[in-house]
Amino acid sequence: MGTSEDKGNGRFFYSKGVEVNFGGLKALNNVSVAVGENEIRGLIGPNGAGKSTFFNVATGYIKASSGSVFFEGEDISSLKPHEIAQKGIIRTFQKRGILPGLTVLENVLIGYHRLLPEMKLWHIALRLKRFKALEKEAIVEALDVIESVGLGDVSDHLARDLSFGQQTLLEIGRALISRPRLLMLDEPAAGLSSSEREQVSQLLKGLAESHGVSLLISDHVMDFVMDVCENLSVLNFGEILAEGPADYIRQHPRVLEAYIGTG
Repeated sequence: MGTSEDKGNGRFFYSKGVEVNFGGLKALNNVSVAVGENEIRGLIGPNGAGKSTFFNVATGYIKASSGSVFFEGEDISSLKPHEIAQKGIIRTFQKRGILPGLTVLENVLIGYHRLLPEMKLWHIALRLKRFKALEKEAIVEALDVIESVGLGDVSDHLARDLSFGQQTLLEIGRALISRPRLLMLDEPAAGLSSSEREQVSQLLKGLAESHGVSLLISDHVMDFVMDVCENLSVLNFGEILAEGPADYIRQHPRVLEAYIGTG
């Protein structure tokens, strides 16, 4: 997978010297992470290393104490979460955000709203012709996404009736319909069986090619991360411990000591 140069820094997405302080606790210290266009990068580390905090900074849920985050050459550090999402950075959370009482199709359609920033509530309330056309377009696209993540046979099933692995695929599908440029996945393999992890792994490895999506994946399941990700950044106590290809990280002595050897 190649990378694409942004406007002057040779990176599609990157952070520069990000620090986050919670009172007297330094959660992140001088963290710089880069993701190239169509790259699949892992962000790993022990519990409390700062992975979720970094995700929150990158997507605007937490403001960094210092440092900046850039996307396609633009400093997005001051933007709000919905503004960052509008630019194409979409994330999932450790706790699945699907709505159990809605169908698979209805859950995926929720993710379509990012594509309609110009729509006003009164357009929807009056069901104008334009909205009806967009509604039909959304359903067609949602069904295509559902098929692409392997849930075509259960599009009319309630989310609560899906297996945990299917719910993970649904979460990814709901993110994909937002047409992300960068998809940030927080613990996508958590709680999955080995066969479910394999299914999710194959899906994610095909996203860069099929959807033109870059991925930043944080997960504790090391076999999963090593299989999916081309390159890894390792956090430990809020600092970057090591970076490089998966095979290099797998054998890195400090990583083994800090994370893999104790995981």
